[in-house]
Amino acid sequence: MEKHHAHHGCTHCSCNNPVLEILKEEIFSPENLAKMKTTTSKNAPQLPQTLMISGGIIRPMIGGSTDTVDAIGIANGNVVVTGKEKTVQEFMAQNFPSYKTKKLKEGYTLLPGLIEPHVHIVPAAMMDEWIDVSPFHKQNLRSPYDLQAIKKIINKNLPVRPGYVILGKGLDPSLMPFVSGTELQTITNTVLDDINKTPMMLLSASMHTMYLNTQALEYVFDNSTYIREHYSTVKEYINKTQGQLQESLQMTPALEVIKDQVTAMVGKMNDNLTKLFKLANSRGVTFMYDAGLNKNFKQVLSTYTENNPELVRTGGAVLCSDQADVNNLGAYKQPTNYKPVYYGHVKVVSDGSNQGLTGYQSTPYLCNSANNIGIFNFPQAGLPAATIPPIYNSLINSVVAGNGWPLMVHANGDQAVSFAINAYQSALAQYRGPELRNRIEHCSLLTPEQITNMLQMGVSPSFLIGHVGYWGYAFSEIIFGKKAQMLDLCGSALSVGMRITLHSDNEVSPLGPLRMMEQSITRIMEENTSSIEILNPSERITPEQALVAVTYDAAWQCYADEWAGSLDTGYFADFVILEKDPLSFTTQSDQYMKMRDIPVWETWLGGEPVYQKK
Repeated sequence: MEKHHAHHGCTHCSCNNPVLEILKEEIFSPENLAKMKTTTSKNAPQLPQTLMISGGIIRPMIGGSTDTVDAIGIANGNVVVTGKEKTVQEFMAQNFPSYKTKKLKEGYTLLPGLIEPHVHIVPAAMMDEWIDVSPFHKQNLRSPYDLQAIKKIINKNLPVRPGYVILGKGLDPSLMPFVSGTELQTITNTVLDDINKTPMMLLSASMHTMYLNTQALEYVFDNSTYIREHYSTVKEYINKTQGQLQESLQMTPALEVIKDQVTAMVGKMNDNLTKLFKLANSRGVTFMYDAGLNKNFKQVLSTYTENNPELVRTGGAVLCSDQADVNNLGAYKQPTNYKPVYYGHVKVVSDGSNQGLTGYQSTPYLCNSANNIGIFNFPQAGLPAATIPPIYNSLINSVVAGNGWPLMVHANGDQAVSFAINAYQSALAQYRGPELRNRIEHCSLLTPEQITNMLQMGVSPSFLIGHVGYWGYAFSEIIFGKKAQMLDLCGSALSVGMRITLHSDNEVSPLGPLRMMEQSITRIMEENTSSIEILNPSERITPEQALVAVTYDAAWQCYADEWAGSLDTGYFADFVILEKDPLSFTTQSDQYMKMRDIPVWETWLGGEPVYQKK
């Protein structure tokens, strides 16, 4: 049980959540799914409102334009007319004579519902009760975020049931104060012993590493036959792991001894999903695209939508980890009509995360450990690091050219991005069929040449823009140095005519398209509290471009552009009413740490309010 690699904890796609994979037999059992059906009752559906809205600022984003209209009419859950107030009045009077009116206050702004094009819904909901030891408070970085702050959080949220292990999630050493100014904080069992003596397991934000204190290591040793077979004494287990259990091989025995505790938490799945969707509504979100919608997750979400009122539209990508998964795909059918929990893409995860030192790089990270270039998830023995593994190339080719599915490739490191682009070039050269909306997820480190290649292939990026706002300072100072200038080249991508989107990868970073807009517009590195410092100012985009990225182009990228992303006639009446127009924030002092906090007054889905600010 030796470690495959040494790192400090990374922020990776939650689609590979080891807790849910290891405990899937318990969590996704027929008994648990049956509880979702019997413990809730779907309310009788309300009739959508027939309404004309005018006043304020109305931006329907038709055709991706940010132009305003005077009024909008909705009926039967859809938009039926937009335009001049008199025109809308006449249309509504003629076709829906019993319509009501709603007048927006001056400055209040109506936009299409905002879109999260890359999230992980079921993992976030299933781990809702784990103590949040992430670096985030709402949408801002915790200050301070260090071991003492984590100690306070944990000791305020101790388990109330005797014998329960302290379970935490989201631990991210990359956003703690640098050690000696040159290294990331290392977490060991002795470090955690100072926080609490109760057995404690803290899952890194990456899901690659679980950190245990000494008492938890002893607990695992005492209760795991497997561990006792592989370590002669508890002392040996402690000394060899130092409380850092990495990857499923090491984490599985620890998770198995707490499976009853975790399964009990999952019993509140309905409530947790509702809580997550209501949080999304409170931030103006009406559509969430799950970037790792495996069979179990899809079944959970489908069961939920069958038994609960719909608060957000949902779709996603089917996760494929190997050729066997691809062989079971079946023929692709592009979504043209909305159905909850639809499939739009295949998802392949090629590497880890840059802030966790597992994104696959062409050159080593600057910080320890020495010569670390990260992890590629499809390695082949005997190949140089810069040579694309044939097994990976074959997998991408099989998805696109063989099965005709559009693809989302998770690629963070610059070498992983290069591999993804090369694999796309090979696959698309053989593909014969309708144009596909292929994507690269995170697409963190890019060059101008790669942007050109992606444009020519019709491959678009979805940027985890928190890499700039939240982690940019760590990348610049400790992890990459000058290489950090390659991060999230939003401006360059747009300048050549590419369509881009912004995502949170929740729970990697908090839900919030307004915050994502702000970070793409300002590119200010928030961890640097001593001064305002911008990461690669030339890559900043305009508020108009950012708004398109979280509405119109996000819907297009997710195959939802027939019903969402704008308020064109016939589209769903999914919209948000903000207290202020984000496009009126035209200076850095207006935008920074303010655009994210524009009050959301109302969020509507299908002509019915699903959120109203108290």
